[in-house]
Amino acid sequence: MKFINNKKNSKFTFNQIIKFDNLKNLDSKIFLLNNNLKLISQINDRIKVLKTFKVFLIKHKLNLIKLINSEAHKTINESTGEFEYALDFINYSLTLLSKYRFEKKTSTNRTIILKSSGSVFAITPYNDPLAGMTRKIAPAIASGSTLIMKTSSHCINLCKYLDKNLPKNVKDILQFAFIKDKKLIDKIIQNKKIKLITFTGSTHIGLKLNNIQTNHLQKKILELGGINYAIIFDNYNLDKVVDEILIRKYKAAGQACSSINKLFVHKNIKSEFEEILKNKITKISCGSVNSTLEPNFGPLISDDHFNFSKKLELKSLKKGKLIARSNNIKDTKNLFPLTLVNTTINDDIFDKYETFSPLLGVSYFTNHNQILNKISKSEYSLVCYIFTKNLKLFKTAKNLNFGSIGLNTTKIQNPGSPTGGNNLSGIGREGGEWGFEEFLTTVNYVINK
Repeated sequence: MKFINNKKNSKFTFNQIIKFDNLKNLDSKIFLLNNNLKLISQINDRIKVLKTFKVFLIKHKLNLIKLINSEAHKTINESTGEFEYALDFINYSLTLLSKYRFEKKTSTNRTIILKSSGSVFAITPYNDPLAGMTRKIAPAIASGSTLIMKTSSHCINLCKYLDKNLPKNVKDILQFAFIKDKKLIDKIIQNKKIKLITFTGSTHIGLKLNNIQTNHLQKKILELGGINYAIIFDNYNLDKVVDEILIRKYKAAGQACSSINKLFVHKNIKSEFEEILKNKITKISCGSVNSTLEPNFGPLISDDHFNFSKKLELKSLKKGKLIARSNNIKDTKNLFPLTLVNTTINDDIFDKYETFSPLLGVSYFTNHNQILNKISKSEYSLVCYIFTKNLKLFKTAKNLNFGSIGLNTTKIQNPGSPTGGNNLSGIGREGGEWGFEEFLTTVNYVINK
């Protein structure tokens, strides 16, 4: 893999040899970070670090996009979009710091002081390798917290690149954990200097992390998996709605926490929906992200995940019927075309497993209340999408227990808004002032004059 050397404007081959940390290395990094909390105790110091980090990312933009492209298997177009999204989190934190009040006077003799909770252990997934990091790094630094970060092994070269090239004043605040022995994750969590855990990933792993025993208390922000539902109640803007659903589904090859797992469509519009769908899906293709002619999306992240997805597909087709499938260029391995399967309103695949792939269950319904009651009972309350012209359903949607609800849109995320789920989809929030304040603690400061 060739990269741009920014200093000499020439090519160099990235060193992919990874030196993994042992417990002593990790303890040393955490000790350093804890000592360096004083370096960002002042707001101006935090602004300086964030600005330095932003300048660094922009300077290394081409290399970072290439790393996202090669390790997360995203197209160059999608990798570029992720890079810009990663910058958005830094820009938002800088804007927030310019106006946020860390001291709030509530009476003549009482002030509430907000300050850093302390050093943070952050764990990020492979599907948004860079933006997944900056959405934790930026608010943590803005709060005055230092971080030790572990990313997915699928994106370890991106992590290594950052670790090798970050400016010193950023590395004083941000360290990376290169872990081969997963037991060391427990050791980091059990380190008393770690005051907050922030994790994005599956519910299965999130529950394991939440249950690791420690001899001290920690705050946890867990953004976990979601069996996300979308409901089309009528044919309002149906052509546009189908576009949004398909794009939302194949983004990151379906490997996104906000991806749709199961779609409910009213039976009255079944024929119209399928006609539009089949016309659009013939124009969608998956293929190698290194191809000259870019596909819509690339392969799944690994052999294991591809095999898991194929098993779900085969199981769903035994009970259901294939509605439509996108094109597969077949120029690399682990390509999984966008596949829509007709299933029942209650099933043991799309209601049970987060597919995390371009596999989408579709069920047709007649009773509005039946579907709304069903999704309201879901234990995976991350995201729900509703498409309708019925204003009464807008009001009903407010009572649904989901972290995010999109009405006539799938575009629910931005750095200024909170994301996260309820029940088995997580605790805490990321994004916006709400996510920023997760990194803070309060001091009730009272003066008797």
